[in-house]
Amino acid sequence: MRYAVYSGSRSEMKYFSLVPPIVLFILLLIGPMGFASEQNLLMVKGEKIVATVNDEPITLEEFDQELASLHAGIVEEKKVSKKKESELLRRLINMHLILQEARRIGLDELPEVKNMVDVYSRVTLRELLIERHLKDVRPDEKDVERLYKELTKEWKIKSVTFEKEDAAKKMGEEIKAGGDFDAVAKRVLADGTAKGGKEGKYLKGKDLLPQIAQTVSNMEVGSISPIIQVGTGFVILRVEGIRFPENPEAKKLAIRQALYLKKEKLFKKYNDTLIKKYAKVHRETLGGLDYESKEPGFQKLLEDQRVVAEIKGEKPITVGELTEDLRQQFFHGIERAIESKRLNERKLPVLEEILYKRILRKEALRLGIDKTEVYKNKVKEYENSVIFGAFVQKAIVPDVKVTEEEIRAYYSKHIEKYTFPEMMKIRSLAFAKRNDAEGAVEKLHNGTELQWLMENAEGQVDKNAPDLLTFEGKSLTTRDLPEGVRKVISGAKPGDFRLYASPEGYFYVLSIEDVVPARPQPFEEAKETVANKIFSEKLNKAAEDWADKLRAASDVKVYLKDK
Repeated sequence: MRYAVYSGSRSEMKYFSLVPPIVLFILLLIGPMGFASEQNLLMVKGEKIVATVNDEPITLEEFDQELASLHAGIVEEKKVSKKKESELLRRLINMHLILQEARRIGLDELPEVKNMVDVYSRVTLRELLIERHLKDVRPDEKDVERLYKELTKEWKIKSVTFEKEDAAKKMGEEIKAGGDFDAVAKRVLADGTAKGGKEGKYLKGKDLLPQIAQTVSNMEVGSISPIIQVGTGFVILRVEGIRFPENPEAKKLAIRQALYLKKEKLFKKYNDTLIKKYAKVHRETLGGLDYESKEPGFQKLLEDQRVVAEIKGEKPITVGELTEDLRQQFFHGIERAIESKRLNERKLPVLEEILYKRILRKEALRLGIDKTEVYKNKVKEYENSVIFGAFVQKAIVPDVKVTEEEIRAYYSKHIEKYTFPEMMKIRSLAFAKRNDAEGAVEKLHNGTELQWLMENAEGQVDKNAPDLLTFEGKSLTTRDLPEGVRKVISGAKPGDFRLYASPEGYFYVLSIEDVVPARPQPFEEAKETVANKIFSEKLNKAAEDWADKLRAASDVKVYLKDK
């Protein structure tokens, strides 16, 4: 039983609240498993059957599909035990038993269940139509290249920062008059009028301040920027170099983004074509609707039966229908939206959304997508998940209780799960030779400032060296650090310096700036998490007990045998 992800509008979303996350918990308790042996299986109408539940078959295909969906994202085991196969089959049988019971007592006839399935079926029809139309689309290579360059572009910058804007303007005017940037920068740095920025390192856009990144994005190598205000200072910079380093992950992302852009463009064109084919918008009626006027008033427009758009062979879209959908767009209050004059600008987009839903469904039905096995299976699986969820909510959940005493007992027994880990703030220097690192530690013990060493110590490893660890004074969870680092910093206190020799051949000087010891999470903070954990365990047990009772009164035959 797979659980579909909803992708409809807010007006449709209200029907998707019945299936609770706890149902997923029940199903996801099944661990990694393998596929069933095909020996000794019953054959019915050409399908292999692994079991029957009151004459309702569970096919090998269903078994394998369930296994694959539950297995997604879990590390595979090379060899699977027969016990795990049997456990999966037992749970599938339990699901069939509960679904049969849910239908027997009429949960499949509940209005909320029917509404959810109806909305899902409509959304699925649209999705399958779009998928069919766009299945062979490939990204535009020019878009891939453009996006890849945007993702990987790096700038090498030389900059000077002034405290006073007048001094920055003076430098800007001197350069405009033909002055050499390097010569002017050297002079203002020497006389203390300005300060220099970091040079000689290529930086990505994300590493630059937003206003700097925005400016350099349109600059070429050798060009000089206008004055840029940064905080209370004023910066003038020159782009020394631009490069696009190789980055396989960025290439993949650029391909995905380019494909999305291509599909979005083609889908818009397809949607526009379908609207022209099937629909006629009454522009005068639409243009005459004033949702922000006191007359005739919003309530009157909800009752207005004038046609605002026609769809061939379909019921027309009325002013009232458009108004209702518009009202649902502003679920925080239509009165506030009227006061802020936001309704009239939304009427065309809302009408287009209504047309989009109805016309795509009409085209999907014309193409017979509703008759395909893919569509039928998706809707059936979703319907089963909704009915199963309704049964859990109505028949099982009300009897599952969790007491304060149980919560406290579980919290005490599993206190290690509710303990904040030790954290440290660490800054580091990395050297190529042990002697240089040991010398740096000695200087630090003698009072040399870490920042001075970072800027002046000889023998430091290049910041872009492969596999280099960097510690920049941010809070880090010590248990997540490499094992060697954990051993070296174990028991460290703020102000300590430790030397770490990495397997890659680097020698790190680690300055411990702050230590936050491990501590238990207060009970009141952990209470809700613990309660949910206990509730989930009890719910799973209650569902299994229900299934066991149903199985005892049912005719269940299993054809999946041990070898």
